[in-house]
Amino acid sequence: MKQLIIANDLKNLWREKLVTFVIAISLIFAVLAFYNGYQFSQSQLSVIDTAKQQQQTAIDLAKQGLAARLNNNDAINWWDDVYDLRGQAFYLMINYATKQPLATAPIATGQADVFPYYFRMLITEKQNIVQQYDYVNPLQLLLGQFDLAFVIIYLLPLLIIGLSYNALSQEQQSGQLRLLLLQGANPWVLLYSQLILRVLLVLLPFLIAANSLLFFYSESYTVTDAVAFSTTVVVYCLFWSCLCGFIISRGKSAANNAAILMTSWLSLVIIIPTTFNTINLMANPTPSRLHYIDSLRSNTDAANKASEKTLAKFFSDHPELAANNDGSSDYATKKIATIIAIEKAMQPYDEQFAQATTTQQQYAQNYKFLSPATIVYSALVELAGNGLTRQHAYMSAVEQHHQKLQHFFKTEIVKASQAGDFSPCNGCNAKPTLTDLATIPQFNMPTSTIPLAIWSLALLFLISFGLAIITKRRVTQIGLADAQQVVV
Repeated sequence: MKQLIIANDLKNLWREKLVTFVIAISLIFAVLAFYNGYQFSQSQLSVIDTAKQQQQTAIDLAKQGLAARLNNNDAINWWDDVYDLRGQAFYLMINYATKQPLATAPIATGQADVFPYYFRMLITEKQNIVQQYDYVNPLQLLLGQFDLAFVIIYLLPLLIIGLSYNALSQEQQSGQLRLLLLQGANPWVLLYSQLILRVLLVLLPFLIAANSLLFFYSESYTVTDAVAFSTTVVVYCLFWSCLCGFIISRGKSAANNAAILMTSWLSLVIIIPTTFNTINLMANPTPSRLHYIDSLRSNTDAANKASEKTLAKFFSDHPELAANNDGSSDYATKKIATIIAIEKAMQPYDEQFAQATTTQQQYAQNYKFLSPATIVYSALVELAGNGLTRQHAYMSAVEQHHQKLQHFFKTEIVKASQAGDFSPCNGCNAKPTLTDLATIPQFNMPTSTIPLAIWSLALLFLISFGLAIITKRRVTQIGLADAQQVVV
């Protein structure tokens, strides 16, 4: 009976040309969304590859030109000399900190279009490096990128609703349900057979196309990635299919079902997430960025004015560097001391921003369960490597790299200054103080494990299962009512 019901339902859908239309739409959406996401990730990858190539080229050219530089007696300004520690530290260094896109990056652009993914590092205040971006969730910037996550969150539920809103209700209104009951059909079996068929028509073409493209264009896309991606999409579509069954089980007309389902889609996908984001920003505002910039300028001016005190504090904090200090220091040592002083003075302001951002993110994490769209979107973005987890790891690595560079240059500059290497003799250049650029610390992005939203998806599955149980009870009552009318 079940096979007969599915075959008959499929024949009806084929007669209405819905099967071809839905499969074509699913495939087109999958291809277009993948293309947009893939192009975006490739553009990032191209920038990163160019940065790495420039960094390696600078190292190679410095090796090739070292002999000529050692024999050169012409006047060279230290800020133009690639073999001078000071010139490299403050002006000439080509040293990048980059975040490589993952193989799953085309799945969801997420916040990658507003979050930084590369920095050119120099010895300056970290505030001028890591605080130059204002982080805004792209969901607040209209509707974001048209990627696979967009199709999954917004469009697949609409296709499921468009196919499923008249399941069972069409047979009930036309009187076919009573005839089917006379033949021993179970209304619950009829409903879930129709819903399963419809959700598979939407889901299978999309998943096959999306996974095939990801496997073909990304060599590092693994079976584990495909399973995680497919599971997330299946659970989300299952929720919408169960919601359709729940609304249909009320026994109302197909038009009534369609109206309620569209209202539910609008509420769960757009209104609730948008309202929640607004409340979150109002309840947990970040400090004024203009005030932050003004404080940075004030602390910079104060540190520059008190350069001697700043320098004394620097050697007091680093006694190992003051061993041979004769009381006079060059420009570079004073500049590094000033940079460190400014960073310390700005630390309370950085902590305020970090605390406000952490509170917002924790608030969002705790209340994302208000909508299935936020649950699944968060899972897809994290799987793509464009979420907050990997971004926080990257920014933390950038700060650590900045500290390594700062430690390297402050140590080497103080040693060179105390050794008199920055003071040229009459008619000759200062001796090279950095003969091998490869000794400069290089950035390594830590390998972080992408968290799988197992518990969030399990909760969404349990909600779907609960809706299915309620639907079964209601549909059984509808079947009993119609059966009594048939007997009469």
